[in-house]
Amino acid sequence: MTKQAIVYEGQDKNPEMCRVLLTHEIMCSRCCDKKSCGNRNETPSDPVIIDRFFLKFFLKCNQNCLKNAGNPRDMRRFQVVVSTTVNVDGHVLAVSDNMFVHNNSKHGRRARRLDPSEATPCIKAISPSEGWTTGGATVIIIGDNFFDGLQVVFGTMLVWSELITPHAIRVQTPPRHIPGVVEVTLSYKSKQFCKGAPGRFVYTALNEPTIDYGFQRLQKVIPRHPGDPERLPKEVLLKRAADLVEALYGMPHNNQEIILKRAADIAEALYSVPRNHNQIPALGSTPAHSGMMGVNSFSSQLAVNVSETSQANDQVGYSRNTSSVSPRGYVPSSTPQQSNYSTVSTSMNGYGSGAMANLGVPGSPGFLNGSSANSPYGMKQKSAFAPVVRPQASPPPSCTSANGNGLQAMSGLVVPPM
Repeated sequence: MTKQAIVYEGQDKNPEMCRVLLTHEIMCSRCCDKKSCGNRNETPSDPVIIDRFFLKFFLKCNQNCLKNAGNPRDMRRFQVVVSTTVNVDGHVLAVSDNMFVHNNSKHGRRARRLDPSEATPCIKAISPSEGWTTGGATVIIIGDNFFDGLQVVFGTMLVWSELITPHAIRVQTPPRHIPGVVEVTLSYKSKQFCKGAPGRFVYTALNEPTIDYGFQRLQKVIPRHPGDPERLPKEVLLKRAADLVEALYGMPHNNQEIILKRAADIAEALYSVPRNHNQIPALGSTPAHSGMMGVNSFSSQLAVNVSETSQANDQVGYSRNTSSVSPRGYVPSSTPQQSNYSTVSTSMNGYGSGAMANLGVPGSPGFLNGSSANSPYGMKQKSAFAPVVRPQASPPPSCTSANGNGLQAMSGLVVPPM
C-alpha cells in the first residue's frame, strides 16, 4: 500500500462535495447522546468542544478501485485523511482505518433488526450493586443475550455502555442528586427490556446521617500520621479504616454502611482506651504490695490485680475492680470497692474472696473456701478465661491454711509467696 493521494475528479463539477459540515449535532456531546439540548442548530452561540468524535464516510468508487472484483483476500486498501492542506504531505489531523472496498451496494447499510425468535436480553446481577451519588463508578452488568448497541438505563438516565461479552456489559454510573434505589434496565432503539425484572442499584450519599456519624467516630479514633491536617478527608479515613479492618479480619464486604460501622467500632476499641499509666499500681510500693497474675495463654493481654496482705487479719483483704479488662494488658481504673473479709482472710492466709470477674469466677465471699471437703472444685461457672483447678490428694504444706482447708494449685497462674 502506498501513500499516494487519489485526486477527487468531481471537485470542479460539484465543489460542495469537498466540504464536510461539522454541525452542532455532530460536535455536541448531549446531542450525540440524544439528550435534550438548547443549542440544536448549526451555529450555536456557545459551541461545545469535545476531545473525540467519529465521522463515518460512504464513498462511491469506480471499478478501478476494485481488484479481483472485491475479493477480500486480495483487495486494495484505502484510507481517508483529514488534513489542513490539499496534499497529504502537510499536517495531518486524522487518518481513518483501512477501508474495505467492495461492489456490494448493500454492504454495511443494514440496521440490526430484532428477530422475535431471538432471546430477550435480561439482567441477572450488578457488581457492585451500590455506589456514591456522585456517580462515575465502573459497574459490570451481568446477564444473558447482550449484543452490541444495547444501552443501559439507570432509572431514566441513559448511560454509555461497553459490551464485553454476550453476558457482561461495562458501564459508568451516572450521578444522582438523592440517595436511594434505582431500577436498571436495557434499551435498544427506544425498546425497553427487563421492565418486569430490572436490576437494582443503590445510591448512597456521603452525608447520610448514619454514614456521617460513622465518619465522625472514625475522625476521633483513626491513628494520626505526622503532618495530618486537623480534619482528615473522608477518603483518607476510609482508606485507613479499610487497612485496619483488612489487617484484623481480612474479609472484604460489599455493604459500605457495615464497613463504616465495623471500622469505627474496631478503631474505638483499639485506640480509645485511656493510657494514664499512673493508674497502674506500682509493684511493692506499699506494705501490702500488689501481685500480678498473668494468664500466659493470652500473651499477657489479660491481667488480674490481687492484693496480698502481710498479716492474716489485715483489714483490707482484696481490692475489687469491676471494670472490664483492657486489651492493652492492664485494668482501667475505676472506683475500687474494698471489702472487709477478715474471717475469710484468716482462713485463706490473707487472700480475700473478692469477685475475679475477669477470670469468670463468681463473686461470692465463699469463693475459694466455700467448697466442702467432698467437692474439691471452688468454681461454680465455666469460662474460657478460667484456669482449671485440679484436686490434689495432699496439698503442699506451704499452702495449708489456718483452718485446714487446702488451697489447690491453679494452673496457668503464678501465686506470690505467702
